[in-house]
Amino acid sequence: MSDPPLQVLMVCTGNICRSPMMERILRAALNRHGAGNAVAVSSAGTWAQAGELMQPFATSTLTERGVDAGGFAATPLTDELLRSSDLVVTATREHRAQVVGLVPGTVRRTFTLLELASIAGSAPTTPDPAPADQAARARQAVAWAAQMRGSISRHVEGADDLGDPLGAPAQVYRQRADTITEAVEQIVPFLIGGQRATPSG
Repeated sequence: MSDPPLQVLMVCTGNICRSPMMERILRAALNRHGAGNAVAVSSAGTWAQAGELMQPFATSTLTERGVDAGGFAATPLTDELLRSSDLVVTATREHRAQVVGLVPGTVRRTFTLLELASIAGSAPTTPDPAPADQAARARQAVAWAAQMRGSISRHVEGADDLGDPLGAPAQVYRQRADTITEAVEQIVPFLIGGQRATPSG
């Protein structure tokens, strides 16, 4: 019997810029890898107004990349959402602290996007043993990431934070989407197995 899908929750402040782009870019990448049924992705915001639409520049940035931006409505972050999530991915360290403050039990499964990408980039390409089931493989990867967190050096101030583009021109949204895409290209193979992209820089 297959494992149930890994539940991933993306978190930022208003759930109208960063976390929607994170959600939709990750979901699109999972679908390309044939893992859309193994990992379910949603998003929420620490100060979200329920039902608010995605920012227009976030929508257009996704659309430019061929990523589905339709049918989105902001969701406030709740403890129920966090307790039902197997992996919480935040835009910044401040969001991570807010998540853990709300539900302390999430501490070992909550990472910033860039922190998780860094851990993923250091992971063995093929873990031993590697479950054949993608959802089981993803759960193993989350547990491995929690164990490895302290051994990954991130000394640059702000290295784990994805800046808020709200109020900025479209080019800033594109830059954030580029950063998210680069991170996702590390994270998806880490979760489901396969060859990771070579980090730029």
